[in-house]
Amino acid sequence: MGNVLIVGDLHGNTDHALTVLRVAVRQGCPKVFAVGDFGAWEHMPSGRRYFDVVNRAAKRAGVTVYFLDGNHDKSSLLVEKYGERRDEEGFLVCRKYLRYAPRGHRWEWEGTTFAAFGGARSTDKGWRLARESHREEQAATRRAYGSSRRPLTAGTLWFPEEEMTDDELESLLAQHDSPVDVLLTHDKPRATQPQFNRKNKPECFPNQDRIQRVVEQLRPAVHFHGHLHFRYSETIAAGPGQWTRVEGLAADPEASHHPAYAVDHSWTVLELPHTTGSALAEPAAG
Repeated sequence: MGNVLIVGDLHGNTDHALTVLRVAVRQGCPKVFAVGDFGAWEHMPSGRRYFDVVNRAAKRAGVTVYFLDGNHDKSSLLVEKYGERRDEEGFLVCRKYLRYAPRGHRWEWEGTTFAAFGGARSTDKGWRLARESHREEQAATRRAYGSSRRPLTAGTLWFPEEEMTDDELESLLAQHDSPVDVLLTHDKPRATQPQFNRKNKPECFPNQDRIQRVVEQLRPAVHFHGHLHFRYSETIAAGPGQWTRVEGLAADPEASHHPAYAVDHSWTVLELPHTTGSALAEPAAG
């Protein structure tokens, strides 16, 4: 099967997605996994084109692209469109070479167990809702002058389902709470303290607490996430005497603004099988 290229936020950036696929080929990774804010905007023509372009490029590269949902992915539409189209591993098949891991999904690759939990809080929620309202006002004005167009405005820039709810998390963990080797999320766990944290805001803490709960219950050896647009590594407690290495990944170049950013901060190679086992026995050195 080979290794997996784990990738941070792509935000529908086609050029960066194509770069990632070229890196996957060079690194011998037949699978790419994007940890949210992938660019799942199929309610807009640009989003549908993006899916088609990535699918065609992945086919040419001999790579399958997987992703979980971030706060800027319309996950409700993914479930609506593809909920009945699942592959043998339980992923939703959006295109032949493009597959979505719904929240709480678990699977195994080469003896390595994985779990995916998407979702996060948008700190620009107010701006997005105001923009949607402005679009509706413009549409109403056009209709007043005889236009028959009724464009969808609500739920186009901000998605009500962007965060996991507490009830959703409890339900997902109740279904299957055994440890995993690798955890993939969009949001960070509350315990990490990266030097550059765009989401260190009270409104972001509830979802970070949910991710922390997932870490402590599933006790992964390694946890990959995006959302901060910043590359860092940190080891945190996953339980008494148990530790998880957290790897935060940067985003596409247009979204990452840290002065030390480099494009290769937005991906890392996960070797399979991942032989560390769930929950490190003690903190990694350094």
